[in-house]
Amino acid sequence: MIYCGEGSTVLLSAHMDIYQELDEGRIIVQDGTTLRSTRGILGADDRAGIAIILEISNEIHRTNFNGTLKIAFTVKEEIGLIGSQKLDPYFLADVDAAIVVDRRGTRDIVTSYAGIIPFCTEDYGRLLEEAGRLTGMADWKVTAGGSSDAKILSQKFSIPSVNLSAGYMNEHTDRETVDYLAAYETSKLIECVLSRHSIKSRQQTNERSESCHTELSTIFK
Repeated sequence: MIYCGEGSTVLLSAHMDIYQELDEGRIIVQDGTTLRSTRGILGADDRAGIAIILEISNEIHRTNFNGTLKIAFTVKEEIGLIGSQKLDPYFLADVDAAIVVDRRGTRDIVTSYAGIIPFCTEDYGRLLEEAGRLTGMADWKVTAGGSSDAKILSQKFSIPSVNLSAGYMNEHTDRETVDYLAAYETSKLIECVLSRHSIKSRQQTNERSESCHTELSTIFK
C-alpha cells in the first residue's frame, strides 16, 4: 500500500503466473522497442503488467496523486482467474476503483466482458480516454474484451474496474512479443488519471447523489 493523501483508494493489479514454463536456453532479442524470445513464450503476459505497476509505484510520489494506491499481484489467472477470486475482502473494502493491466496490444481500455458483462460505468472509461488525450495519446479507446481479473473485481467485489493494454502481442505462443515503449505509455496514462484526481471515492459519489436528490426534492415539493 502506498499512501499519498486522503483522497480515493485505487487498486492496481496484474498477474504473476505465466502460460507455461520458460525455456532455460532462450535468448531475449530486441528489435527497436520490441522484445521477443528465441525459444518458447516470452512471458510478457503478464510480466509487462507487473513492470508497468512497479514503474508507477516508483513514480507516484512525484505526481499530484493525493490518495492511496493498493497493489495486487495475483496468481493462477491463466487457469481460471483463481487468485483474484481469493483476494481478501478486507483488503479490498475501501477500494474505490481498480485498474488491471493485462490486455494485449496497445491503447485499449476494456470496460466489459464481450460487451455483455460491464466492469464499470461508461464514465470510468471516458476518464481514461480523456487522460489519453491529455497525454498526447488520443487513440486510447474503450472496447470490450475477454476474461481477466477485472471481471472478478467488478462482479465479485463490486469494484469499478478496467483492463488496460500492457503492450504484449501473440500471448501463449512462441511468437509472443512486447513493445516496451507501449508499456511505458500505459504507465503514463495511469499516472495522468491518478494525478488529475479523476477517480472519486465512492463516498464522495454517494454524497453528490444524495445532494442532488435533496435539491430535486426541494424543487419539486
